Amino acid sequence: MGEDRWIGVDGDAWFDVRVGEESLRVATNSERARFERLFRLDEPVEHYVDEIVAKGPELAPYVASLPGLRLMRPFDPVEETFCFLCTANNNLSRILKMVRVLSAKGRDMAMKDRENLYIFPSMETIASLEEGQLRNQGFGYRAATIPSIARQMLDRGGEAWLKSLKRVPYEQAHSALVEIKGIGPKLADCICLFALHHTEAVPVDTHLWQAAVRHYFPHWKGKALTEQRYKAVGDLFRDRFGTLAGWAHQYLFYDNLLNWRTYQKG
Repeated sequence: MGEDRWIGVDGDAWFDVRVGEESLRVATNSERARFERLFRLDEPVEHYVDEIVAKGPELAPYVASLPGLRLMRPFDPVEETFCFLCTANNNLSRILKMVRVLSAKGRDMAMKDRENLYIFPSMETIASLEEGQLRNQGFGYRAATIPSIARQMLDRGGEAWLKSLKRVPYEQAHSALVEIKGIGPKLADCICLFALHHTEAVPVDTHLWQAAVRHYFPHWKGKALTEQRYKAVGDLFRDRFGTLAGWAHQYLFYDNLLNWRTYQKG
């Protein structure tokens, strides 16, 4: 919508945000607290940033260059989980297309003067989607895995089971997720961090792997990201930053996303 306006959906809430020089004007069908929750405006983020820099001084340049970077806290774990299942081995344009396809299976939000905003479909709806239909809409192998994962979760208790993973320690939630066929360690960490709000989770994708090798594991330069190395990267962040590990990793991830070509030349 341009830099001065953003329209988005969080569960059953929509937000129409207009950005002024020193203010935000937010129209919504929900309450102010819901918007503040989504962007963690109700948390002492400045304190988090100070603590991250104190524990990891090497991150200071990235923190300074990325003011306002936040770890969002979405409302609906089903929505976040199945959106992240679209990201595996994928690029942003295809991910967005797939998420829009899934979203359109839900109920129209009927936002005034705005079309094509939907409440994300239920796990039951996703489980019932036909593989052939999703393949025709560009899902590739995910046309089989996404409904399959929904069915496996329903067998465990569905949305209630998924929400219950918010109330257990990170390690237990991660272990429960990787027991589901089609969910590996990285997807489990994405779900833990963004859907279940376990801020100890550290999803290690290509960008974080490259940044971690530069800063912490230079002896792994040119080597593949194995399961053992994946765990070592996550453990390093958790040992160093504790429950702010998920916050801290965002700075290295996003910096590498913006500057990976420059780093490759170096």
